[in-house]
Amino acid sequence: MKTWNIPYVDLAPPFWDEITAQFGEHIRSVYFPMQNGGVASGRPQQPIQFLNEFLDNSPLSKTVLVNPIIFPRPAEQVAPAVIAELMRLGDEHGVNRVTVSNLTLARLIKEALPNYAVGASILMGISTPAQVLMIQEYVDSIVLDNRLLRDLSGLERMRRTYAGDICLIVNEACLPGCPYRTQHFYEMGYGKDFPQSLCQEILNEHPWLRLTGAWILPQHLDYYEGLYDSLKLAGRVTLRDRARYHQVLEAYIHRKKLLPRDIGGGPASILDHIDMPDKLFEKILHCEKNCFTCTVCRDYYERAAFKLQVA
Repeated sequence: MKTWNIPYVDLAPPFWDEITAQFGEHIRSVYFPMQNGGVASGRPQQPIQFLNEFLDNSPLSKTVLVNPIIFPRPAEQVAPAVIAELMRLGDEHGVNRVTVSNLTLARLIKEALPNYAVGASILMGISTPAQVLMIQEYVDSIVLDNRLLRDLSGLERMRRTYAGDICLIVNEACLPGCPYRTQHFYEMGYGKDFPQSLCQEILNEHPWLRLTGAWILPQHLDYYEGLYDSLKLAGRVTLRDRARYHQVLEAYIHRKKLLPRDIGGGPASILDHIDMPDKLFEKILHCEKNCFTCTVCRDYYERAAFKLQVA
């Protein structure tokens, strides 16, 4: 079953031939950043040496990203160049999927290019049924907000509300609802230098918060059965190494065990050799308290860290 949306990384064609041969039956789409539409893609600029070869030759479906956290100008002014580039990508490379972070742009693309499947980026922050009512006419899929990855009841509400494709990112690792998120993604999309981890100070003070990050380990995907249609692997920056990309993708597809530090996450990832036992993860999923009144994560992290120190 074609379940996985995976990141384009700029590796030579033999890498993508291997991915297709070994995992092609599981790959729904490979997503890549738009280069010529005048809008950032939501991440730092990346190498594109082999991108045209990939677009021309790979049989895998492709999705283009137009998903900065904010636009520098109104969407109506941005849209003409974006739509022109989408038309070119469709005509020259057969691309017919786009992920956006702006609802007005989604509407304008739908009106101009009805053959394109339009997806709502995780940066649109969709987490409630009321938001679904606002966007459902213009998007065919939603990458749900990371606040829901540790909220099964919230996911169930969204599953009942939205008839389109629901996608979950499994390894982003940002803190759900992080107050630094908008600024961090703005800097990644528009800054010349790769930004520092803006949450680093609070993680130094409360390192156990890393256990609450918005990630799902491969071995814990069973808890989410029936709550999604597709899954997305993050890693345009963190999975550029050929061997690591292969290892992480294979583990997720075949649900092989990984430690939190090994999933290719982001700045709030667990960095130490600390596990997330099944029983602990299940307890967190069904915990009705928030992390500042419940000591489960904090106590476990401190015990695990202490064991590492004395080992």
